[in-house]
Amino acid sequence: MKKAVLSLLILSLLLTLPGLMKRHQAEWNNRNYETVIPFQDIQTLVAKDPSLKLEDVLQDLKDAGLHAVSVQPETLNSLEDIGDINVLTGGRIQEMSILNSELDDAADRVSNEGAYIQIQNENKLTGRLTDVFQAKETVRIADKEFIHFPSLNSAQFNETPIGYTEEMITEIKKADLSVVFRMPNSLDEKNSYVFNQLLDLSDEKSNRLLISGNEVIGYPDIEKIKRYAQKLKEENIAVYAIEFSDQVGIGTMARALDYNIIRLHSIDLNKVPSMEEGVDRAVRAVKERNIRSLFIRVEKGSDSKEALLNTEEFIQAINNQLPVHYKAGKAQVFDPISVPYWSQLAALVAAVLFISIAVQVIFSRRALFYASLAGLFLIAAAAFLLKTQILLQGLALLVAIITPIFAVIPIKNRKGIFLTYGRAALISFAGIIIITSLLNGNEYLIKIEAFRGVKLTYIVPILFVMIYALLRDFKSILNMKVQYWHLAVIGLIGFIGLYYISRTGNAGSVSSIELAFRQWLEEVLYVRPRTKEFLIGFPFFVFALYIYPLHQKISLYLLIPGVIGYLSIVNTFTHLHIPLYISLLRTFYSLVLGLVIGLLFIFLYKQGRSIYEKKWKLRC
Repeated sequence: MKKAVLSLLILSLLLTLPGLMKRHQAEWNNRNYETVIPFQDIQTLVAKDPSLKLEDVLQDLKDAGLHAVSVQPETLNSLEDIGDINVLTGGRIQEMSILNSELDDAADRVSNEGAYIQIQNENKLTGRLTDVFQAKETVRIADKEFIHFPSLNSAQFNETPIGYTEEMITEIKKADLSVVFRMPNSLDEKNSYVFNQLLDLSDEKSNRLLISGNEVIGYPDIEKIKRYAQKLKEENIAVYAIEFSDQVGIGTMARALDYNIIRLHSIDLNKVPSMEEGVDRAVRAVKERNIRSLFIRVEKGSDSKEALLNTEEFIQAINNQLPVHYKAGKAQVFDPISVPYWSQLAALVAAVLFISIAVQVIFSRRALFYASLAGLFLIAAAAFLLKTQILLQGLALLVAIITPIFAVIPIKNRKGIFLTYGRAALISFAGIIIITSLLNGNEYLIKIEAFRGVKLTYIVPILFVMIYALLRDFKSILNMKVQYWHLAVIGLIGFIGLYYISRTGNAGSVSSIELAFRQWLEEVLYVRPRTKEFLIGFPFFVFALYIYPLHQKISLYLLIPGVIGYLSIVNTFTHLHIPLYISLLRTFYSLVLGLVIGLLFIFLYKQGRSIYEKKWKLRC
């Protein structure tokens, strides 16, 4: 029975591999990355230094390796900035009349409601103002004609899109640069000019949309989001998902677009501590997190020529430091990951069997195996039939929690350190294969969907192993007299626990020394192994294996830090937007280095024990 179940598990794991190969191919085949700069940043450089010409700046950036320039619809504020219009409020006109008697008559006639706009430069966009905003009348103020828009409010000045400047887009394309269209979620669906203009201006080279703000266009109306997405899809326009932004409604839009989504990372050169750190961040984003678009904000405070030169050098440094298999060019969406249904079914079967076997081994109760098998079978069947992501994510979370526990418990040294270490690694990879197979698809690759329960995977295995170790010595602990130093130890453990939890996730704090060490590892090894794996978890586990025949109680307590290594490598693969080969390479380094450092622990222990025994014998 045991062999049959194990054979079925192995067969199920093998059947999941074609699905994982599909994911690897989608990652490996998508090697283009692009750099994007907003047009307003370039415009600012030119405006600050009259010696700079727009066409020359665009060409210089193109020669440095820039691929695209983003443009956004003009607003009242931007039209005023470029000198196409003048905007005055009634209150402003009344203030000006105090200093200019010629405005006395106008001050008596103007309203405090809305705004008065004088058109300085007649063009397609200024001609649209009366269509976008409700005009009431034309007023002459100081021999100049102003149009009164009574419904205008201050929020609309910088939020309401009027249209794209087509001459600007032509200039960008003339420099052989792609155009990335930006658009805020402030479109009036009744006035579809701006959106239709985007559709008309897009072409094979410039068919990307970057949505500004915290919401996608159409939100909160789900059907409106889908309508916009359908039109974008018909024109083959892909949408960017901004890393760390979590725009509301991006999931709905991504699904409606069949996941024609490109991951974008934004870097503000005004905020990076140094150019070197900014380049490292950009390279790591492309290499390790499947980012395919780098949005760069140009320096504002420095001299225009210096800011331009710094931006060019920044782009060149990114291009030079990225591995050769990445190519600068237009960012592409990932190929569809089509996993065969039998491979999905095999992943569910593997999950049910793996968890059930783990429960039996950990608790040494056959009845628990059958109970787990029955309960998990119902969940897996529902997940397969209903295609419900939450059930798949729930199964994946159970596998992620139980895998590190299964890897280190029960601890037996009968087969030797190396075989037991290998067993733990094999169990971990079995769990990893199941998790990545259950949550396999473009929605996970572009992080529209994600593994849920990361904090639990960091906490539960440690707590379980801690309880497992304490229960073996439970009676003596209960009978122990509590002393002040015990409280100090408990407080220290609590502090370490809080620090450990604070280090998990993207927001974890890291010292400058550790950052430098990480950077060195990355430069030497291509991708750095996690320090908590090869410096803490795996060495302590190896040491626990050695100590077990000598001091079983101490060995069990050593499993508490030891389990960190295994929960960490499982957690590495739950970051499903990270390329598989990166996670595999990182884990390989951790396992090898952790074993070597663990053997060093054993060597130092032996040397220390030998010295101690010699001195003890001399004293005796």
